[in-house]
Amino acid sequence: MDDLLIFFKYIFLGIVQGVTEPLPVSSSGHLRVVQYFFGVGVPNLHFEVFLNGASLLAVFVVYRHDLLELIKGTISYVSKREKQHKQSFRFSLLIVIGTIPAVLIGGFFSKFIGSELTNIYIVAFALTITGIALLLIRNLKGNKNENEITLIDTVIVGMAQALALIPGISRSGATVVAALGRNVEPKVALKFSFFLSIPVSVGSLVFKLGDIGAALIVPGLTVPYITAFLVSFLVSIMAIKLFINLVTNGKLLYFSIYCFSISLLIFIFA
Repeated sequence: MDDLLIFFKYIFLGIVQGVTEPLPVSSSGHLRVVQYFFGVGVPNLHFEVFLNGASLLAVFVVYRHDLLELIKGTISYVSKREKQHKQSFRFSLLIVIGTIPAVLIGGFFSKFIGSELTNIYIVAFALTITGIALLLIRNLKGNKNENEITLIDTVIVGMAQALALIPGISRSGATVVAALGRNVEPKVALKFSFFLSIPVSVGSLVFKLGDIGAALIVPGLTVPYITAFLVSFLVSIMAIKLFINLVTNGKLLYFSIYCFSISLLIFIFA
C-alpha cells in the first residue's frame, strides 16, 4: 500500500510540474504550495531538475522545426558565413546573452533563494506580482519580429527570467510579459521565452546528471522516476500548446485571475 501511495505521489508531482512549468503560474511556487498544504514535497533537488528536463523535452518537441532551422542556420553561418543565415546566428546569440542574468544571479544567490525565499507567504506575494504583471500586459500585441529584437530587449527579458528564480514568479510569465512589454509580437515572445529556458535547463540537467543517474538505479525509484518524467513530458506538451493558444488570442487574463486566486487562498488558509 505504501509503495502504491509513493507511486501516485510521483505521478502527482509529474502532473504539477508538467502543467505549471510552461504556463505562467510558477512551477516552483506550486511545488511549495503542494508541499505546504498537502505534505507532498519534491524528494530532492535533482528530482525537480529531472522533471524540468521533461518540460524541456516537451519544448524540443513542440518547437522542433524552429529549433532545427535555428541550429542549422547558426552552424551554416559560423562555418560558411552564409549571409542568408545571419539572422539565425543573431537570434542564437541573443538567446545566449539573455541567459546570462539567470546564470549569474542563480550562481551567486542560489543558496539565499533556496533558504530565504521559499516561505509560503513570499510565494503568495510573488504569485500576486505575477498576476499583476499578466493583468497589465494582457491586451498587448506587439509587432516586432525575431529579427527586430534588440540587445536592450534581450537584457530586459533575461533579467525577467532571472527574477523568476523566486518561487511564485513564473519564468514563462515573466519572460513573455517582458517581451510583450517591449513590443514583441506574441508568437515571437513565446518562442523567445521557451528558447531562453533551454540553456539554463540543459545546464541544470548536466550539473545534476550524476545524482539523477544514481537515483534511477536505486531499487524502488526507477519506475516512479521514469513514470513521473513521462507524465510530466506529456502534460507539458499540452500545457505549452494551451499557453500558445491563449497568448496569441489575448487571454492572459485567465492566468492572472488564477494567480490572484491561489495567492488569496494562501493568505487565508496558511
